[in-house]
Parts: sequence; C-alpha cells; structure tokens
Amino acid sequence: METKAQILYLVTLTLQQYIMKFVFSLLIVIGSYTAMAQQDALSFYNSGIDKFEEGNMLGAIKDFDSAIVRNPKLAEAYWGRGSVFAQLEQHNKALKDLNQCILIDPGVGDAFYNRAYVFMALGEQQKALNDLNMYILLNPNDINGYLSRLDIEVKNSMHQEAFADMEKIATLEAKGPTELIQRARVKYLMKDTVGSIGDLDACISKLPTFMDAYFLRGKYHYEFGAYNQALQDLNIYLMANDEDHEAFVMRGECYARQSEYSLAADDYTKAIAVKTDDPTYYFDRGFFYIQLEEYKKAQVDFKKAILYMHPDTKLTYFNLGIAEYRLGNKEDACKYWKNAGDVGLDYLLKYCQ
Repeated sequence: METKAQILYLVTLTLQQYIMKFVFSLLIVIGSYTAMAQQDALSFYNSGIDKFEEGNMLGAIKDFDSAIVRNPKLAEAYWGRGSVFAQLEQHNKALKDLNQCILIDPGVGDAFYNRAYVFMALGEQQKALNDLNMYILLNPNDINGYLSRLDIEVKNSMHQEAFADMEKIATLEAKGPTELIQRARVKYLMKDTVGSIGDLDACISKLPTFMDAYFLRGKYHYEFGAYNQALQDLNIYLMANDEDHEAFVMRGECYARQSEYSLAADDYTKAIAVKTDDPTYYFDRGFFYIQLEEYKKAQVDFKKAILYMHPDTKLTYFNLGIAEYRLGNKEDACKYWKNAGDVGLDYLLKYCQ
C-alpha cells in the first residue's frame, strides 16, 4: 500500500473528468401552488430535462425559466437551470441558481455537488471542498463525492484525508464506466492488482468503446508483467489513438521485454514522429538498434539523445561508444567512453590502451 507521502502520485481527476450530476427525477410533490400551476411547472421542468439530455441547452434554460415562473419554490428547477449554466461556463449565473436551490431546499444534495464543480472551475477549492463535504454527508454511499473530494485533497497535499478517502472509495459500489475506471486507479495505487484489473474489465464490459479503459488496463498489465495481455489492450487503443506517443512507447516496451526488438524500434519510431525531442525515446531506440546490430542507427540515436540532454549522460556516452566501436571507429569510441567517466572505465582499460 502506498504511504501517505506518496499520495500525490495519484492520477487526479481534471475538471473535465469531474462530471456534474444531472440525473433528474420526475417530481411528484410540489409546494403549495394551485394544482394547475404545479402541473405546468412540472411539465416545463421535465421538458427542460429532456432538452438538456438532447444537448439543447438554451431550450432547457427556457423551460426551467418557465417552471420557475409558475412555481418559484421549485428548488430542483433552480438546480437544473444552474447546472446548465455551469455546463455553459456561465459561472455567476450558475452560482446564483444553485445558491437559490440550496436556500429553498438544503436537502437537494446534487446542488452541493454541482456548486462544488463551479467553485473548482473558479479556483475556490476550499468552498468546493466544503460543498463536497456536505454532499457526502447527504450521500454517504455515492463514490462520486469521494472521488471529487480526493481530487481536491491531492492537489492541496492533504495526505491523511486523501488516504482515508482512497480506502473508502475502494469499498464503495461503482456503477458506471467512469466510476469504475476511477476506482480502478485508486485500487492500483493501493496495490490491489486483482481489484484494479477487475474494475477495468467491468468498465470495458459496460462500455466496449471506452478507449481510455483499454489504455489503463494495458498499462497495468504491462506493469504487472503480463505483456501479452498488455499488447492486446494497447493494440485496440492505438487503432483509435494513433497520435499517442506514450502508448506507442509502452507497446514498444512490451515488445522489448519479449526480445522483439525490431517491433519495439518500430513503435519508438512512431512515438518519435509525434514527439520529436524526447531524449529517452532516442536513447531507448538506440539500445534496441544495438540489440539488432544496427549500429549506424544506434549511433544516430545516441547522438540525438545527447543533443536533447538525456538525464543519464554517462550511460548515453557509453552506449554511443559501443556503437562507434562496432562500426570500427575505435578512436571515437574511446573518446566517448572517456566522456562516460566511471561507467566507461573498464572499456577504456580493455580497448583503448
């Protein structure tokens, strides 16, 4: 299990991943208005729901407006309109409506959740945290509240609180694909290998087109040493994401672990085509070329790794020396082994006397 000091390693949620709760239900009981006004308010409220789900944001706002005109005490209509404003990034209007919803009925928990979303977007993390605390108090078994609160705790180095929420998240039910993939991340950090893979299996079963789940499952399989399973997932992911250099590198590493150095080098070439200035990509591909006895290509890659300032300078010079020596350039090889310092000392003594 990770220590509390390592919580910051968590792959945090972004605001785009922090999904507002906009799951409406048909209201049956409304305040003390006339029966006709109540029914009209309900009709416009439900129409607003339908239009939001269809992506008709402006139509949804107009219907919520009409619901509020007919019943100004209908808390959920303010919640609905405020949530649409939040989705449109009209944050001041969103706050006004969500505040009014909470004022009329503090029991509408999703208003606290969506107001926290707005506060997060505005950079007011303490207010967002306060709202999420209230949401969790009202909805103690909803994993989304803990996931969103965990995001804030991680960003603010609240290690003890984050660790406690991680433990809670691992025990809560995850229903939808987004919940499952986030719980999988948490279980992975808590060293629950079987649990993290199981959640990703369930996620993909529910939504087979969720490409991020294939990437994450491939990543975990790779790190757990299950290279064939990792390759299967990364192959699927890369069919839909052929510009993801990290995925190409990971698949290349899977091939390299199985001594398929030609395939590994090919994937690194694809990664370099996307990200041309990463020294580790050139360094690793240079190593594969040495295994393939393609020393000229290795020479070029190690020089580029040096150009782009690979962090392990000594080892880069040492490998460049190997490539040069294999190409028959003994003088250059000895020069690079000398630059490698203690790493190249044995080779200097053996080949450069």
